[in-house]
Amino acid sequence: MTVERPRIEPGLLAELLAAAPSRVRRKLDAAPRAAEGWTWTARDDGWAVAAGGETVRLGAPEITDAAQVGCTCLLSPRCLHLLSVAGLLAHTGEEGGSGTGEGPSTSPDPGPESDDPLTAAVELDDEIRAAARFAWTAGAHTLAAGVRAAGAVQRVELLRAAAMARAARLPRLAAACTTVSGGLRDHATPAFTLTEHAAALTRLLDVSWRLGGGPDGPRPAATLADVGIGRRAYTEVGSLRLYGLGSESVVTGSGYAGVVTHAVSFADGAPRMWRVGDVAPGGAERAAAVYGGSVNFGGLALSHRDLTRSGLVAQRVSASADGRLSGGAATTAAAATGCAWTDEPLAALWARPFDAQVDAALAALAAPAHRTGADLVFAELVVAGPAGGDDVAVVEAGTGRALVLSPGGAQDRLRARNLARLAAVPGLALRAVARPVPNRPGVLVPVAVAVGEGLALPEAWRGRVNLSLDTVAGPAAASVPAEPASPLGDADPGLAAMGRVLARLSEAGREAAPSRSPLNARLREHHLPTAAALLTTVTAAARERVRTPTGESVVPPPDRFAAAWLAATTYLSAAESHLHAQTWAGGKAAAALG
Repeated sequence: MTVERPRIEPGLLAELLAAAPSRVRRKLDAAPRAAEGWTWTARDDGWAVAAGGETVRLGAPEITDAAQVGCTCLLSPRCLHLLSVAGLLAHTGEEGGSGTGEGPSTSPDPGPESDDPLTAAVELDDEIRAAARFAWTAGAHTLAAGVRAAGAVQRVELLRAAAMARAARLPRLAAACTTVSGGLRDHATPAFTLTEHAAALTRLLDVSWRLGGGPDGPRPAATLADVGIGRRAYTEVGSLRLYGLGSESVVTGSGYAGVVTHAVSFADGAPRMWRVGDVAPGGAERAAAVYGGSVNFGGLALSHRDLTRSGLVAQRVSASADGRLSGGAATTAAAATGCAWTDEPLAALWARPFDAQVDAALAALAAPAHRTGADLVFAELVVAGPAGGDDVAVVEAGTGRALVLSPGGAQDRLRARNLARLAAVPGLALRAVARPVPNRPGVLVPVAVAVGEGLALPEAWRGRVNLSLDTVAGPAAASVPAEPASPLGDADPGLAAMGRVLARLSEAGREAAPSRSPLNARLREHHLPTAAALLTTVTAAARERVRTPTGESVVPPPDRFAAAWLAATTYLSAAESHLHAQTWAGGKAAAALG
């Protein structure tokens, strides 16, 4: 069993970094993950990390005070050894996604009820606005410096911003701050991806602006989606009759792992999606253990493996606004019979037109936050054979459209192996629960499938496979060389180049702004004047200089530059989402972007 390493409070880590001498911070910037190669040992009184001739002590599961850490070297707690170790720890308060906590809400109270709680307006108090302003300033300075040049000093500001956001009950803003801080730490390692860093920085600036940070001016009313759903933000929803649909493994880059099981209830014939999860610190092996263990929900003596193929009746259920079910002490649950996907009420999920489902799922994936299950589609498919690499060619039964089933990434090996076994049975009928991939039109990542005749499965599986957790026996299809990913071609009129310019600015800072660029003219030629104007504004703000009273030319504060960059990245995201949706639908509508 994997023993969880301690976690550290972001504000404390910021204090430790700020107190370190500049020469120590420079060494830390040069090798931020050096402690990965050191020997970590769990002991009865905490953890010991052997760093050459010195030993770092971690004295609590959740480190919130400097007295809980130490090092045998004379410079402790301002030494490189301790800071290297502390910098690799997960942060306290990070969401594991279990949805099993209970207690007072960790998100501000929403306003009047709405059909979608995530769109409910949220009242912003002085603490929230102060946290948002601090986070905006930290993000703007990070952008202006660029991830290459922003080191420990900037990480201190981001971690302080995360601590302030958590204190103000702003989980989405806090998560964005810690993600950007992690990017600064990892930028020189293979773990770093520039596009992901730029997206995280966009998220930080966008959320902080919506909550009151950044330059003065009109902005939309803040909603619960902007605030985020706190770990214990649950309200009672009464009794539920749930049908299991599918389970999937969760393994995050921040060190969390486990299982999420999707279920559905029906009220007046209308389906409503929910999820029960168990995600906590750990590695990929934790997902397999959780899948076969008891579900932490209402005292239920049922595993995730069994729940996905059966159902339950629960009373006094509490749930979050995004559909996570709470397994608190008040909830009681009992196993109930399931339902075949071809029988009512579940068959209704597959009755909705496929194109309409894809449109709704893509809209959910493009939104800042969405209800659980809103990103899923229910498709009737027929296997055509291998499609190259780990992909499976399928045909959508209702439209005859050719699609591809694909694993979720290079690390998704079990799903890839299971897909290879499905590909070995051409003509196999499938009912699938899957997610469309926005930037890969025609590609679905399947969560679970029910198989028709032609593939033997264990009787206990009831004809269903959770592709990231079960192992399908049998031979795999002969491998087919993977074809290069086809670009969007003329559906991408200069937007990819615009994205590269904006990502480059997040990498190298405002000094990387080009003095002249032919891209603006190219965007206008493709009838994208708004994109060209935004890029011009970004460049002008990046290169802006102001005169001091003594006549010196200096760089102004980065607020105008950050606001212009945020506007451009927000436009780019919306434009790409629109074009991807059009390509999914088989149309091209670049001119509609303006």
